[in-house]
Amino acid sequence: MTPRPMLLILAACLALGAPQSVRAQAGIQPPVPTTSLVQSVPAETGLADPTVPFAKDAWVDMIRGAKVSVDAAEFYVTNRPGSALEPVLEELEKAGTRGVKVRFLLSAKMLDQDPASVARLRRIPGAEVRSFDLSAVSKGILHAKYFVVDGREAALGSQNFDWRALEQIHELGVRTTDPRIVVRLAELFAIDWAFAGSGKLPSLPGRPTPVLRPDAELVASPPFLTPKDLRPAIDALVELIGQAKESVRVQLLTYSPVAGQDRFWPVLDNALRAAAVRGVSVRLLVSDWVLGGRALPHLKALTLIPNVEVKVVSIPEAKEGHIPYARTVHSKYLVVDGMHLVIGTSNWEESYFMDSRNVELIFRDSPLAAQAVRIHDRLWKSRFAFPLDPMKAYEKRKVD
Repeated sequence: MTPRPMLLILAACLALGAPQSVRAQAGIQPPVPTTSLVQSVPAETGLADPTVPFAKDAWVDMIRGAKVSVDAAEFYVTNRPGSALEPVLEELEKAGTRGVKVRFLLSAKMLDQDPASVARLRRIPGAEVRSFDLSAVSKGILHAKYFVVDGREAALGSQNFDWRALEQIHELGVRTTDPRIVVRLAELFAIDWAFAGSGKLPSLPGRPTPVLRPDAELVASPPFLTPKDLRPAIDALVELIGQAKESVRVQLLTYSPVAGQDRFWPVLDNALRAAAVRGVSVRLLVSDWVLGGRALPHLKALTLIPNVEVKVVSIPEAKEGHIPYARTVHSKYLVVDGMHLVIGTSNWEESYFMDSRNVELIFRDSPLAAQAVRIHDRLWKSRFAFPLDPMKAYEKRKVD
């Protein structure tokens, strides 16, 4: 066989995940990892950043390119005929038909959201769906939202596997081929897949994470279901806020230092307050779902601290009328000093970090942070955001 055909064969092997030794013998370098933000915005708002791709397009592209496997961990699945999720489900069905192994983890407490779509996933040729139930060990849930394709590419972020998350909610996620992220996410999926199958907490591998922080890092919750060499997400967030010198920008669905029925959980609240005392500018964006909630007095108290600003985002109803659990901001990210970005799946409440499965990605000294700043600023200055008034009484918004 001549050298050129041999190289073509080896290149094909590389694309299919050939061993490193084969790649090295062929002199083929692995592709440069790529990472990009992916967005969703409510229709009719004009909030889309023109430089950021849409999650609905990225998801279709990723699954269409699957050759071996699609492993997904999702809070739930909900579809509507003709919606942006329909092409995603169709690509999953095509993937299963061509022999791609599809595995889906869904939160046990959310299987009744759309039984027809759950059944549709189960009907994909060769697919397996497992429910993830933490009720025997904690009050938590599977709240993570990610999938891994062929062990080489991953999508992770605030978008649930929900048509509304792709069309009618402000969301932010990441698409990446960075092996430091993809490999660890695949390992986390394997742990959760095994747990969902047995119901038994695994013996978690790994050693404590070294002090040296990489420029791309995956952190996770809850600590009792996370390998020892993955940092708990709450520790990473507190550390980053503690290192802030100039600015902290946060966007969330909900923020609350109230835990359970009668406990105070001030971990993140204290970190934000301490940053403000150091002279750091703190800007917190939350959805109007917080209005009328138990955390509202604490959010109002934050606004009284110098250097802290809190704005509430309220998206008006769609032209088609009321859409339950939509028309809101659901993104979950933190930007520190315009340089460091944390993006993930946790609202800032105790249960998301201590009881439930969530994942966050940290990017240090990254251009992704500047993009997230633009997204935050665009919403901050929009007609949909208003300053939280500590003296005003607010009515609770109808969400369902």
